[in-house]
Amino acid sequence: MKKCIELEAVETVLGNENKLIDFQEQWDKIINKANVNYDETSNYNSLTKEEKVWFNIQLLINAVNNGGMISFFYNYEANHYLETIESLKELKQEKVIELLEKIAIIFPEGIVPKDIDERNRIIESLSDEEDEKYDKMFEKIDNDFFEIENKLESDLINYLKINNLV
Repeated sequence: MKKCIELEAVETVLGNENKLIDFQEQWDKIINKANVNYDETSNYNSLTKEEKVWFNIQLLINAVNNGGMISFFYNYEANHYLETIESLKELKQEKVIELLEKIAIIFPEGIVPKDIDERNRIIESLSDEEDEKYDKMFEKIDNDFFEIENKLESDLINYLKINNLV
């Protein structure tokens, strides 16, 4: 039976005094299950759909907080770029999707390579002029993300509660 509960309604019912850090033990289990080595030995596909939503969004949040939105792309997190977009859709996070897509334009035809080395080659190949232009854009994107980050985290926690992951 599919759960068709709107996240906003659940937030009202459940309250939302938690932060993601409160669920570190459960998060560690997800990471261990996925056997995250960021290489061919990763077991990402062993995660359930709901666990993938948590995995993808938590890694996005962590990346942005540890180096800005661009760090999501030049680190391993973007190996699952399309899956992250789908996870954000699951939480109705259109604004976050728009921010990711704004950065994706630096890649040919806006297609984010799955391979980290290819992504980094493209990012590093930006000319100084392009680099300056994109730095300003990245700063604005980061600021926009930080304005909506609490809602993203809150919606993710509600999703985790609804799906009995925490």
